[in-house]
Amino acid sequence: MNEMRQRLSSELQSIPLVDTHEHFVRESDRLRAPMDFFGFLHYVECDLTSSGSEPWTELQAGASFEEKRDEFFEHWPHVEHTGYGQALKIMAFDLFGVEEVSRDTFETLNANALAFAHEGYYQSLLRERANIDRACRIVWSGAPTQCDQDILFPVMQFDHFAQILSRADIATIERETETAIHTLNDLVLALDDSFDAREQDGMVGVKIFLAYKRTLRFDEVTTADAERVFDRATQTFRDTPVGYGEAKPLQDYMVRRIIEQATERGLPIQIHTGFQNDNGNFVENSRPTHLTNLFMTYPSARFELLHGGWPYTQEFVALAKVFPNVYADMAWTYIIGPKMAGRLLDDLLDSVPVNKILGFGGDYNFAEGAYAHARIARRVIRHLLAERIEHGDLTEEAALDVARRIMHDNAADLYGFDGD
Repeated sequence: MNEMRQRLSSELQSIPLVDTHEHFVRESDRLRAPMDFFGFLHYVECDLTSSGSEPWTELQAGASFEEKRDEFFEHWPHVEHTGYGQALKIMAFDLFGVEEVSRDTFETLNANALAFAHEGYYQSLLRERANIDRACRIVWSGAPTQCDQDILFPVMQFDHFAQILSRADIATIERETETAIHTLNDLVLALDDSFDAREQDGMVGVKIFLAYKRTLRFDEVTTADAERVFDRATQTFRDTPVGYGEAKPLQDYMVRRIIEQATERGLPIQIHTGFQNDNGNFVENSRPTHLTNLFMTYPSARFELLHGGWPYTQEFVALAKVFPNVYADMAWTYIIGPKMAGRLLDDLLDSVPVNKILGFGGDYNFAEGAYAHARIARRVIRHLLAERIEHGDLTEEAALDVARRIMHDNAADLYGFDGD
């Protein structure tokens, strides 16, 4: 590594990350649930299944420890070089103390993985080793808002208000909000009350996760059309729910109410776009351009498109370039494919105002994964900026300004962290 790259590497490591997207639990909850090695296969298990392994969701549920070990090592050579595999190897080497993931090291690897979590390790691992200053934690629909609000800040999902298919779904929201819901207007008022409660608990943003279940095109529908679906659902029970296609008008109507609530409160709106984390889905449902009508309808909203929209990365870039209310978020991308993420970031820097590029989100179920992902992200960013310096496109000073913006400042501004 030449002197310029060494300087750049040192400077980038000193820039604290604002992590826009994580799924791991509070530290106290994590310490109550020790994880063996197989608990750290988040994402890797999808590559294992893709390589020909038995489905890992089934193995995790029913196979013995020895059966999982044998299945893992049969297929590990096929996936260890993917982005997911690279992250697992970083965890194994940096955190669990083994030089390679192999049958010979497995006993030590598993024992060290089980023993790794300890009181205060979010501070030591995330803040001190990964240099992650703040992280947005996605809180699933209906779950408690609480996070470790020194480092983890809640981004709430309200998708369950849009996914009403039966009376049982309405009853769930009634229990959560302690409100009787008999009409569509009651549902809208309950959503308002839920936003109030979550905001008081420290909510900093909203996430829409519906791309896993349906198209991202949310049409303008009449109240009457939404009411017809709602009324049908109130007469339907869990064993015979309204079909997802039939429910689309109510979903579209309520998603727009969610956007309006977030906009009124100045909250960023994260939307999952592109690739989905499993081994089978209709990825075309999550094309970023399906959202165009929302960007036009709600110019005051701040839409944060997640995951690079991969494989629709050029749509993702184009939308962030054109619409003032659209931000491009690189969450998850560096482990989906490090080279792909580098090309995407290169395109974003060429095309999109730099204040709208959010450069990192770990998107892991555990803090150890966020550490590994941050290492890969810093490496990709360093390589891209070094190339631009060497080609004369940026000075070192300008490159560091870009890095500070995409790694920290832009997300801190979007989520209001700078004033804390």
